[in-house]
Amino acid sequence: MGLEESRQEFESLMGKVSRDGIDRLMDFIRKSDFYTAPASTRFHGSCEGGLLTHSLNVYHNLYKKRSEENTVWGDVLKDIPEESIVIAALLHDICKTYYYTTEMRNKKIDGRWEQVPFYTVDDKIPYGHGEKSVMMIEEYIKLTPAERYAIRWHMGPYSGTQDWTTFAAAMQKYPLCLAIFEADMEATYISEKEE
Repeated sequence: MGLEESRQEFESLMGKVSRDGIDRLMDFIRKSDFYTAPASTRFHGSCEGGLLTHSLNVYHNLYKKRSEENTVWGDVLKDIPEESIVIAALLHDICKTYYYTTEMRNKKIDGRWEQVPFYTVDDKIPYGHGEKSVMMIEEYIKLTPAERYAIRWHMGPYSGTQDWTTFAAAMQKYPLCLAIFEADMEATYISEKEE
């Protein structure tokens, strides 16, 4: 899927969200580098549009978990509104807008050194990862507790060992936390590995 088709799918899915402030949030996204930013500097989605692709992959993985045919997650997620699935999946990494910059470095290509671009981090708002996404979203729309926790904890145990007990408590209170963590890891290590 090309960048334009991905952008259209993202906007169509976000069109299902009917909260006060959603127009302002979408205006922010459209004016930002969200649609062109990478998802990482050198791992999954380290290319133009990687963040958009990753966000859509997480959405598709999370949406499949909610299916009645999913014997593990179907019953657990059946009462989670589709709007919450859209918000949590598509916006979990909004903290990566205006986060990366491009620099040049030397790379040997066909026996010759050439200047090539590469992504690097330029974190202008060092507020963490999941918590930064929650903060940025709530500047525009109000999140439900389940959405807030799921976005905050979408990195699961990768947020640091000091947070493991808190993450476990959040998972018990809001199963969407574990579901989005799994969907994120599936996107990163399965879906995007194939791309």
